[in-house]
Amino acid sequence: MSGNKLRYLFPALLLALACGDGSAPPDITPEDDFFPIEAPGLYDDAPSNDELADEGKADEVLPRQFDLMATQSPMKNQGSRGVCSIFATTALAEHLYNVEGTLPNPDFSEQFLQWSTKVEAGRFTNTSGSSAQVNIDAFNRFGNVLTPEWPYESRPWGASDDERCVGDEATQPVVCHTNGNPPMSALMARRWRIPRGRFVSSRVNSLKSFMFNSGTAVQVGGDFFYQAWGHGGSRIPRYAGYRDFGYVTMPNDEDIRSSREHRAGHSVTIVGWDDDLEVQAIDAEGNLAVDASGNPVMQRGFFLFKNSWGSGWATRNPMGAGYGWIQYEHVERFMSAYGSGVPEVSLTEICTDGIDNTFNDLVDCADPACATDRACIDPSGSYENATVIDIPDNTPAGIRSTIEVAEGGVISSLSVDVDITHTYRGDLIVALEKGDTRVTLHEREGAGEDDIRRTYEVRDFDGQDAAGTWTLHVVDAARADVGRLNRWALNITRCAGGDCDSTPTTLTGSNDTLRVIPDNDPAGASSDITLTGEGTIATARVTANLTHTFFADLLVTLRKDGGSPIELMREQYISGTMLMRTFTVDGLNGQAAAGTYTLHVADLAASDEGTLNGWSIEVVTE
Repeated sequence: MSGNKLRYLFPALLLALACGDGSAPPDITPEDDFFPIEAPGLYDDAPSNDELADEGKADEVLPRQFDLMATQSPMKNQGSRGVCSIFATTALAEHLYNVEGTLPNPDFSEQFLQWSTKVEAGRFTNTSGSSAQVNIDAFNRFGNVLTPEWPYESRPWGASDDERCVGDEATQPVVCHTNGNPPMSALMARRWRIPRGRFVSSRVNSLKSFMFNSGTAVQVGGDFFYQAWGHGGSRIPRYAGYRDFGYVTMPNDEDIRSSREHRAGHSVTIVGWDDDLEVQAIDAEGNLAVDASGNPVMQRGFFLFKNSWGSGWATRNPMGAGYGWIQYEHVERFMSAYGSGVPEVSLTEICTDGIDNTFNDLVDCADPACATDRACIDPSGSYENATVIDIPDNTPAGIRSTIEVAEGGVISSLSVDVDITHTYRGDLIVALEKGDTRVTLHEREGAGEDDIRRTYEVRDFDGQDAAGTWTLHVVDAARADVGRLNRWALNITRCAGGDCDSTPTTLTGSNDTLRVIPDNDPAGASSDITLTGEGTIATARVTANLTHTFFADLLVTLRKDGGSPIELMREQYISGTMLMRTFTVDGLNGQAAAGTYTLHVADLAASDEGTLNGWSIEVVTE
């Protein structure tokens, strides 16, 4: 049966259910029907409709029925937690990504968004609830992860989880409202964003115009009226016959009065409308309303909404279990609306990270997008050993740390990153060994200075095969000071097709001028290095030295000669406050090596500060 036919059938069917045998259907006890709702007042700061411009034109002709069901994600259930606005926002975001079409089956983490609104955004920290404005703002500023990174927990934390999670919600710490903190894997995961949101007038024609012209849904939230929703918390008699169909009527005066004595809130996603749908009103006694002549009092015109009470609610709704219809005036008078927009999504396969970045089940070089990537047709390898080894004091044997390189190929250039902590680096001898070749990188230079953190260019292995065992040999040749090898890495460039007839050259430069990174300012800090020389870029590597109290705030990019920025690092959760990292940059390959390179570091969130201590660049030409 079509939805249009059902629209006219259901009111009559409901009347038959109520009156067919002369008795009302049995009520549902509060224990069976106590669906979770939110704290009151979360939308009190929203502007009134009088403060908002109406959408569309006054003479606009809109269809009498409209829905966005084709781009909805599967129905979800918030369980027993009062987080309906979080679910409405993730439903909206999943719908917006479905409209855009690049990310297949988007499924965003309600668990993570709940944490983000309260910890990253710092809002509504004394309640489990939140609002569309705060949620969408957090989704825009900080992004959200996919559900597998931090699955939703349907039960709120109690004393068994944290002894503080008892009593008045307002006195509990934030972890009680967020069910703890996200795992590190979630903090490190890719974040997905939606555009900045805005309030939309909840007047009927304004909401309809917004949805019709944008092709996107809208989130609404506001006061909850228990009888109108058929909710078990109602203190006046309910009519339970509408629950299975998801009808939410305009509340009567007694429902408004009673509900405001124990005020609560609710939020849903509006996904369509029906001008012709009629449902009989409910009176103060919980009966289907009739006028003085005994005629049914009907309410016409309903918005279609996606709820978050799972598929056990509104099981007979023709649009799908869990969907409901809420009367136009109910939304216009008592709810505020907030919308976003379709995100701009560009999925790029990163050809060296072992991840299916484009969700097409093809990873790295197996993805056709990597067919021309240098990592796949002319590998430049980066290999790391991050095992920490203590360096024994005044011991000629020292320590050896190895890296196994399986990929063969003729070496055209090689560099070594070394990170050693030591209280007197003048004691140290550091050498790189492979086969019969040994190259001393550091031989007791630096006297009493601490530590070795630098990149060494090594030409002694040019022309050799890259495959084999590489060894870093570190010796402390004097007494009284100790240290440790933190990590080291090989950066190998192989000759294109094994042909090294055209010997590459390497251009290097550095800038050690300290730059303060301004807090929460996209303008950020910039530093330039100018290189001169011949040839085009075969491989470029950037080493940045950063200090910051929260690295996840940072966006690090590189430009050449004022061109488009190449992203090196964004929102990476790194322990500690010091970072020195080498980035391989493929986006400049084929360009002239000479020019001005600009490293830009921006802090995109408040409350943490840092510095760009210096940086260097190495360009291998061909």
